[in-house]
Amino acid sequence: MCIGTKPGNCDISPNMNCLLQSNVIKTSLNLPRQTDLYATVTAYNKVRLNVRQTSDSFYVDATPPITSIKPTFVLENNNIAGKEGQWDKSLIKIYWKFDDDESPIAYHDVTLKTHHEGHTPVEHVKLGPENELTINLDGKSWLHSGDTYFATITSCNLAGLCSSEKSDDLKIDSSPPHLGGFKPAMVWENLNSSFGEWRSNITLLWYGFHDQESGIVRYFITVSKTYSGQELTNGVSTVNVDGSEIENKHSFLLNENLERDDILFLTIWAENSVGLNSSLARVSVTVLSSSSSLDTANLKGSLELEKHSCDIQNCNNDCTCAIVGQPCVEAKTNISCKEVNGSVSSHFIPHIDVFNGMNGMSPNITASSCCLAGSWRVNDEIRNKNITRFELSMGLQDQPVGEGIFDLKNERPWNDVGLQKHVVHCLPVNKTLIARENYVIYVRAWFSRSAYAIYRSAPITVDQTAPSLSRGRSVIDSNELCNADFDVIDWMDKITACWAGVFLERQGRVIYYVISLGTYPFGDDTFSRKKRWIDYQYYFGKYFIVARYKILFLRYGIQYRRFAYICFIGWFRN
Repeated sequence: MCIGTKPGNCDISPNMNCLLQSNVIKTSLNLPRQTDLYATVTAYNKVRLNVRQTSDSFYVDATPPITSIKPTFVLENNNIAGKEGQWDKSLIKIYWKFDDDESPIAYHDVTLKTHHEGHTPVEHVKLGPENELTINLDGKSWLHSGDTYFATITSCNLAGLCSSEKSDDLKIDSSPPHLGGFKPAMVWENLNSSFGEWRSNITLLWYGFHDQESGIVRYFITVSKTYSGQELTNGVSTVNVDGSEIENKHSFLLNENLERDDILFLTIWAENSVGLNSSLARVSVTVLSSSSSLDTANLKGSLELEKHSCDIQNCNNDCTCAIVGQPCVEAKTNISCKEVNGSVSSHFIPHIDVFNGMNGMSPNITASSCCLAGSWRVNDEIRNKNITRFELSMGLQDQPVGEGIFDLKNERPWNDVGLQKHVVHCLPVNKTLIARENYVIYVRAWFSRSAYAIYRSAPITVDQTAPSLSRGRSVIDSNELCNADFDVIDWMDKITACWAGVFLERQGRVIYYVISLGTYPFGDDTFSRKKRWIDYQYYFGKYFIVARYKILFLRYGIQYRRFAYICFIGWFRN
């Protein structure tokens, strides 16, 4: 046996006697790298007649793959930009990239772990040369809120050399902060501003907000003389949390002077580190003065909470002295609620688009079994000023509002979100989104104490399964009519690949294929992985599918005496 740079040559390692063995191991050869090598074996009989056989070419790769893109969690629609974690505990998306200039990457091994070495439902996933992975978990295997996860990707090349890379940490938190409220003693005082104007400074205290899983990062406060207004704080006042607060307290100037016996509405909510907001805590207070002076400049005093007998603010019995999250059940109002629409009050009703997800462009399909996120956009800024507040709900399509999401016997399906324009709702552990069902996000815009309009998103399909493979069908290398399956070809300039009917997607739809050509199963050493998007114009045409699902591999010669494998992976958008 000898080794050379050409078939039959022995210029790398000279002939060695192997006796009658059928295999041999030879060490300390110092073989050259990135060079095609051949092993030639010559067999002799007793009269020195011989026959020679040369192996396929091989080359030496002594280095493992290197990382070009560190493993990264894809947070689209699962977080708010700039936040450190995600709220969806049923869905993990990761992408990465390893490169190897000497030999192709054969496979990747993916693990997902927690810092405290707790159990995770995804300990080892073995993939081919793919560089992305979506992990979908059912309700029994959800990740744990409050846990921090990291992914480790191990990439191995055809030489069996491997390297690993770890992702940054990902915090999971699917629960909003616990709701708190304002507490005494809250005070106010009229002060002379730097511009010579008298304005009221108020000091507010609150309690009860906490978030064990990811911590509270800021509070939002509004002050108004109406139930859901923001005029006295000129919008929303933000109070950032720096970790040094002994008590929750904040002082700020209002846009106006307060007078004794004024009624103010105070609203506060908290945001945690993954961007989830608590419900709104809204109270009404009476402005009391500690001075008998009639001079406005010298007025100061306290803000007294209205705990009983507060006024009904809306036709649905919303008030500020009820149990948090509930209406004033004891009170009665003569105001009746009225739903209005564009055909009745076109001058009054703005146009609002409601989207699935946070970016306003996401498709109406989700792989999550845990959370729905929604956002909306008012397309008329002038009419936007007519809106006093938003309420949000979600539920199964063509069912009562809230059905399938809320316990309608014990929960209100509508949640007041003020003038916010996005919301996230995650289900508790005993409830999941149902695969193959359609959900709708509802936005109720209020224009007065009694008038509102309801806007709906397009149906959101829950798709939690990957495309499947048809039995008895496979990818074939064929002619341009896709009516033959070649086992051997005698040309080297092209391959026509056909896969009509191979992949099935019953819930969503396949949007693109990843295509490669290689000299080993799932390999891409001859034609690297490329995306081929489906032309939807032809998607449902039986005969056009055959015509469109063909890819010509041109200008890529196939090495003599090697098998060529064609690999196709069907993907669908979630």
